[in-house]
Amino acid sequence: MRDSAFERLFGCAAIAATIVASITVAACGGGFQTGGGISGTSVVFGQIGGFGSIIVNGIEFDTTNAVITLEGDPATENDLRLGMVVSVRGIVDPGGLTGTAEIVAMEDLLEGPVEGVNVGDGTFMAFSQLVITDAETVFDGTTLATLVAGEDVEVSGFYDADGSVRATRVERKLVGVEIEIKGTVSSLDLVAETFRFGLLTIDYSGALLEGLPPGGIVDGLFVEVEAAAPAAADLLTASGVETLDQILMADIGDAAAVEGFITAIVSADEFVVNATQQVIITPDTRFEGGDLGDVVLNARVEVDGTIDQDGAIIASEIEFLAP
Repeated sequence: MRDSAFERLFGCAAIAATIVASITVAACGGGFQTGGGISGTSVVFGQIGGFGSIIVNGIEFDTTNAVITLEGDPATENDLRLGMVVSVRGIVDPGGLTGTAEIVAMEDLLEGPVEGVNVGDGTFMAFSQLVITDAETVFDGTTLATLVAGEDVEVSGFYDADGSVRATRVERKLVGVEIEIKGTVSSLDLVAETFRFGLLTIDYSGALLEGLPPGGIVDGLFVEVEAAAPAAADLLTASGVETLDQILMADIGDAAAVEGFITAIVSADEFVVNATQQVIITPDTRFEGGDLGDVVLNARVEVDGTIDQDGAIIASEIEFLAP
């Protein structure tokens, strides 16, 4: 099983240096702009929409001195691709349109063989998960029309409220394929040592477990599962299970801009994006492209705000995006 994103890249001494640097920068504070947007020390989570250096959630980040990782491995800006979903930590300039990236971390949602394709519906299956594509999905090395069962792909995107993957990028993989999928634990069976991602049952009885909370695996935990062989008959035998922070590198008080789908409605003033990120609505929250009544399951949104002590985003603005 691979080390955590920081451990894979830095090692213990450099981790400490990075944390100290982050605390120093955080003293400047994050914030948001009147009329929308964020500034200051910020974490931005979304798909790469353009280059020069990279554009994420409408913010153009200079990556000249940034530490960049792909799936935890060291990389450069030349390795980043359109449609990849990344977490960017850095400083966003006043005005909220440009910034300087300190860290750029890309993590996919799944990598492995296609199990079936429905060109008419714009979908395919992998790991017993429905992968939904649209006109904005970036295909690399393949198209939906030419994709066939058995071919290996790497998929970036977001989970929706139905547990389907909304793909922002689909890349054909010819070499170096790692069988892996990320998701939220459900239907945990401590006796059988299994849990589920949607229709997929994962047997972790022989897996190396890393980064788990004191209580071990629990329902609702966001994890990465690795396997030595593809799933068969909706069953994946895990070789490793690791807890992940789906939105990396956020500290209390940081500004945040997070793109994704509403996956749970907790109350009239609280919902969840991308299965893990809690969002709090306040009387001061502004809406763009909709209103409070549009806060529904599977709405695609960008949430701007500030990270609180519980890791929730206190929303300053919620923008409704085209699904």
